[in-house]
Amino acid sequence: MCAKLIFPATEKRDYNITLRKVESVEINSSWKLLTDTAIIRIPRNVEDFKKENVREVFSPGDPVEIWLGYDGDDKMIKEFSGYIVSASADIPIEIKCQDKMYELKRHSVNYAMKTTKLVDLIKAIVPEGMDIDVADFDLSKQRFPNTTAAQVLERLQESNIYSYFKGDTLVVGKIYTDDTEEPVNFNFNRNVVDNKLQYRLKDEILVFIKAISTLPRGRQITAEFGDKGGVNQNLSYYNIDSKDELLKLCKLDYEKYKQDGYQGDLTAFGIPSVRHGMKARVISETYPDRDGTYWIKRVTKTFSRDGYRQIINLDQRAS
Repeated sequence: MCAKLIFPATEKRDYNITLRKVESVEINSSWKLLTDTAIIRIPRNVEDFKKENVREVFSPGDPVEIWLGYDGDDKMIKEFSGYIVSASADIPIEIKCQDKMYELKRHSVNYAMKTTKLVDLIKAIVPEGMDIDVADFDLSKQRFPNTTAAQVLERLQESNIYSYFKGDTLVVGKIYTDDTEEPVNFNFNRNVVDNKLQYRLKDEILVFIKAISTLPRGRQITAEFGDKGGVNQNLSYYNIDSKDELLKLCKLDYEKYKQDGYQGDLTAFGIPSVRHGMKARVISETYPDRDGTYWIKRVTKTFSRDGYRQIINLDQRAS
């Protein structure tokens, strides 16, 4: 196991800091969170700042990178990139961080939509030059006075339009759309450390789908289908202007949820590293008939004396 924390130079601190002594690291990431977060804990006696006030070394807004891995620098993976939110003077020192969404929480917005295109809204509220990947659909025209870009994205989440950063790119309105990567294998007998998975038959799964289609100029139509009293799933569609067609899509999505399969979390080693939106192929040598591929909804990564681990939350089947 090896770790490397990089704190690039800032206007206040004209030198880089690279730390390899780590008490622990925890990184939380999901398309539902809006903001990925990290908590770093480091010993108080690190040479770079042991004679200085911690808050003079680490200030809110300072950039940070977290690299983790096994067997040396050349095999490390950049697991997190973002900004410091706060640094405590406790022992061990605790540094809280947020991903690039930190920038949008400080980017002021005062905007009235001139078109109904989602992509036009996002282009108007993000800083110039920021890379974006936005779903192609319409919204109702709205005003966003005296707010921030992140608060606008939070408003969109209320309509099931989720936003998150994938590297330096802001992704809006897309969740499980990247089908270019091969699934990552997780074998219960090889690289799965622990699991809190339950295998459920489709007849045991109760789900109720509410589908909402947003049309040009913001008009909406709805359709519902499923098991009364089941787990509610609010799904968004765009430019489906027929209620009969929306109901068909609603029933297709219902069948996706009503499949035999695993639900819950599995804990794996740090490598192979995964992120939300990727696919995990779960393999059981004991019960090969239960093998399947699932979308990854959330990942919590931990690095400490107890090991380098990933807690992977599985969503619906990908195949």
